[in-house]
Amino acid sequence: MTMFQKPKLPKGMRFPTFIMEDVLVIFIFMAVFCGVVFFFPQLIVFGDAEVPADPFNTPEHIKPEWYFLASYQFLKIIPSEFGALILMSVAALLFVFLPFIDRSKENNILKRPVFLTLVLVCIIGFVGLTVWGYLS
Repeated sequence: MTMFQKPKLPKGMRFPTFIMEDVLVIFIFMAVFCGVVFFFPQLIVFGDAEVPADPFNTPEHIKPEWYFLASYQFLKIIPSEFGALILMSVAALLFVFLPFIDRSKENNILKRPVFLTLVLVCIIGFVGLTVWGYLS
């Protein structure tokens, strides 16, 4: 075989056939999934999901997912929603503009005390509020 000769490739499955097989499998999966959801909902719906919602009474055991626990706890601590919104926005902006606040030429984070302090305060605050929200 010379350098510019096109190599012979084995004949495989053609592109439209490949796509049609995938589409067939997707349709079969969706049919089975919809059949389970519509005809056997008790397989996927548990306890509290069947209780009617009461907009004036939130059960005590309901909490947000772990990644929202810090914000949830922060909103429980600060009595004013507007004040909490302002403080959370300032904290987020502080974290976003952190590289512009400490303009040191040094790349090592251990030699940048302002940057290291602000990063540690943000991380400890987030983790602390998350744990506090989980335990409360």
